[in-house]
Amino acid sequence: MFVLLCIKLEEIENVESVSLPPGAHFVMTLKNSVGEDVRENVVVDPGEQHDLDNSRGTANFRLKWDRSSKHQAYMNCEAVKGVTRDIKADDANKFVPIMGFECRGLEPVSYQPETFIVKSKGGQTFEADLSEGEWADYDEKLGESVSIMGIEAMFKVHKK
Repeated sequence: MFVLLCIKLEEIENVESVSLPPGAHFVMTLKNSVGEDVRENVVVDPGEQHDLDNSRGTANFRLKWDRSSKHQAYMNCEAVKGVTRDIKADDANKFVPIMGFECRGLEPVSYQPETFIVKSKGGQTFEADLSEGEWADYDEKLGESVSIMGIEAMFKVHKK
C-alpha cells in the first residue's frame, strides 16, 4: 500500500510557503494492517536504512508486531514527483500531499507535526514548531506578523 501524508493549514497569515526541513523525520501512530496492534509515537527517519530479514531490500523503518512473527512490517518514505510538494499561500484550508510512504504490514493512523520551514511573504525564513497546532512570529522586513493557526493531517491511499 502507498499512502500520502496530507497537511491542511487552516489559517495562514503573510506566509509564502511551508516545507519540510532537511532531514525531517515523521512521528506517527502505526496500526498492524492484519491485526489490532497499534504503536504510538513511532519515529520514521528517511535518512535511516535498515536491512530487511530474508531479503536484499532495505527500509526506512521496520518492526515485528510480535516476537513470534516471521514477517517484518516496514515503511519507506518517498517524495512523489508531481504529487508531493510544499504548501503555498493559496493552499490555506486545503489538504496538500507533502510526503509519500510505501507500507507493508502496517498502516499509518495519525501524524504528530513538528518543525516546518516557513517562508514569509517578506522573504524571511523561520523554523516553525507546529506541534501545538499553531505558530506566530514577526517579519521585520515586512513589518507584519507571520502565523499559522490550525494544522490537520490525514493519510490518503495513492496509486503510483
